[in-house]
Amino acid sequence: MQLSTAIGTLALLLAAALVAGHALGADATPPASTPTTMQKKVDEREAQRRAAAADQQKKKEEFSRRCSKPVKSPLELEDCKAVYRQM
Repeated sequence: MQLSTAIGTLALLLAAALVAGHALGADATPPASTPTTMQKKVDEREAQRRAAAADQQKKKEEFSRRCSKPVKSPLELEDCKAVYRQM
């Protein structure tokens, strides 16, 4: 057998071993965590909705507290407008 054929065969065998080792070896990516179920997603959305509704209710109460008087000074009127804009 010629020397060049032996070196070429050896190179192909080493390349095949490298590819196989890389394919069968441990991946660098960590294993995927448990997927979130639909119920968890629904619960998270519901919690966000409740928090937004509570925040809106607080803003509404603040508006009614500041703006319920029929006669307002210019300063009170500006405060009322500012609270209304935040709603």
